[in-house]
Amino acid sequence: MNQKTLRNILITTSAIQTVLWVTGLILANVTLVILALIITMAVLPIVYIHRDNIGEMFQRDKDKIMEDERTQLINEKSSTMTLGALLGTIIYVGFILVSLRNIYPEFLLTGYVLLITALYGLILNIISRTYYKRKY
Repeated sequence: MNQKTLRNILITTSAIQTVLWVTGLILANVTLVILALIITMAVLPIVYIHRDNIGEMFQRDKDKIMEDERTQLINEKSSTMTLGALLGTIIYVGFILVSLRNIYPEFLLTGYVLLITALYGLILNIISRTYYKRKY
């Protein structure tokens, strides 16, 4: 079996497995989830046997440079922007839920959890930036 055929089989089984998994979770159908797990167990030996060729199977052009400095810079900037927007949104929603504690007291815990999560994200970001500034 050539690599292109094997790649198509892996993509197809992965799509079927994902559809079964998500549908089973949405519909709360254990049979579909078990069927997805069975498909996973059937595919795992094939992936293990061809583990050395997986990179070649899914790489489109062998002569094409996959990542350069420009791509890396774009990824760094977009991830920083995404983290900032996500943390800002979490903080904003957390403050709204905490400020509405008199009207909706059942959401007070959720507001505190969101604020603590945002604080954890900020601390993790500061620690990783400090680490990589010293490393490089």
